[in-house]
Amino acid sequence: MPAPALRFSVCLLLTSVAEAHVFAHARAIAVASVRHTGSVAAAPAAALDGNPVSRRLLLRGAVWATGVYSSVGSAACASAYTVSQVKPSEKETYEVAQKGDGALRVLWVGAGSLSGVFKGLFPAGNEVVAVDLVRPDRTDYSAATTYAAEHGYSLRFEQGDATKLKFPDGSFDVVVSSMFLCQGSELDVPVPNWEEIVVSEIQRVLKPGGRFGFYEHIEDIDKVIVDKVFGERSVIRVQAYPERTNVIAGVVRKV
Repeated sequence: MPAPALRFSVCLLLTSVAEAHVFAHARAIAVASVRHTGSVAAAPAAALDGNPVSRRLLLRGAVWATGVYSSVGSAACASAYTVSQVKPSEKETYEVAQKGDGALRVLWVGAGSLSGVFKGLFPAGNEVVAVDLVRPDRTDYSAATTYAAEHGYSLRFEQGDATKLKFPDGSFDVVVSSMFLCQGSELDVPVPNWEEIVVSEIQRVLKPGGRFGFYEHIEDIDKVIVDKVFGERSVIRVQAYPERTNVIAGVVRKV
């Protein structure tokens, strides 16, 4: 059998195994319902830790259970990077992104009210530049900058559009964002490929070798970040646990 046909057959087999895992999971939920209530109730695709998970994400998790996962979200065997089945941590993602010697210049995209500083996301010694389309109020800004100073790093805010960052190429060692790339769907006037435009701007302002840490709840956002902009060789890590959370997080570098 030719190699492409063999790969296709293997992928189909893995997809079938994954689907069997999904339906077995759903059947188990239904059986449990019968045992506890005496009747069959409609079972959700998954609802662990109180977080509903889409059937597509559950299927993706089942594929992981077979031991094979690719960057295309199915069992197609063409990926050069893997998604680790780990429940993502925002703080840990930021730590990996900011790992390095000496003070780093960090761009925080989609900083909002700056409340993220109180999560301990930035280490001492770094220079953090926060960017958002809306300026935080004076009280929030004062509280955030005071906290930053007390914890040994500088913080300042720059009002700006993430699709047109006003910084020169190669300005930052690190860029980070949390729950920001989902906002493209909330724009009053939709912008085609908004996420890709923003990620391309992030890549542009990074220095060669600079890192981008993301913590998002858009399913398959890695397809934009990795496949369309940074490239597979950029991946330091990508993490998701679709049976527990809809968050996907990772760190990539500019190569």
